[in-house]
Amino acid sequence: MRTTTVSAVLRMAAALWIVAGVWYLVAEAFAATQLPGYSYSRDYISDLGRPVESPMAAWMNLAFIAQGVAFALAGVLVVATMRTAPGAVAFLVLALIYGAGSAMVGVFPSGGNDIAAAVHFSGATAAILCGNLAVITGGLLLCRSRFRVVGGPGVGLGVTGLFSGALLLYSSALGAQAFFGDGVWERGAVYPIIGWQLLAGAALVVGTARPIATRRRGRVESDS
Repeated sequence: MRTTTVSAVLRMAAALWIVAGVWYLVAEAFAATQLPGYSYSRDYISDLGRPVESPMAAWMNLAFIAQGVAFALAGVLVVATMRTAPGAVAFLVLALIYGAGSAMVGVFPSGGNDIAAAVHFSGATAAILCGNLAVITGGLLLCRSRFRVVGGPGVGLGVTGLFSGALLLYSSALGAQAFFGDGVWERGAVYPIIGWQLLAGAALVVGTARPIATRRRGRVESDS
């Protein structure tokens, strides 16, 4: 794949990650302001997608779906540029599972019948687990590329997300708070994924801009 094509593909992936991540956070914040008594520390994110309770449920569920689709599609684009790199296939598989899980959360909102609730829970679990594993794998993958600056943070964020997810499961299973409310641990499991995609997206934008600037300087010097 030509350098110019690679840069264009990576910029497209960056746009997907950045736009989806920002939209997700904004949609969540706005939906929370429209649900009286909602607490970031106590309540689940999925509560914002309950149609019978949340006035902005449709927007929140659309954000779940868009986030999943965008993350997975961006993963496909990134791997297409470095498919021979060790760990690329693993990252792609994890990104696709995360995308499907996040979309399931939006398609089958919280508060539905038993079947919908089971699908919602399965999707949320898959998204948290595979999303953070994707972040760790993606971090290791980027450590071996020119975007290594976000490699280490990716591993750290993914580990933090898995740890928070484990505490969320522990807290939910026992029906007792583990130091903080379930909302804190759920966000501790979800936000590392969003944070990494924003960081990785920014790194891709900056990293692909440098070769373009270098080529332009080269053309100017050759013409002078």
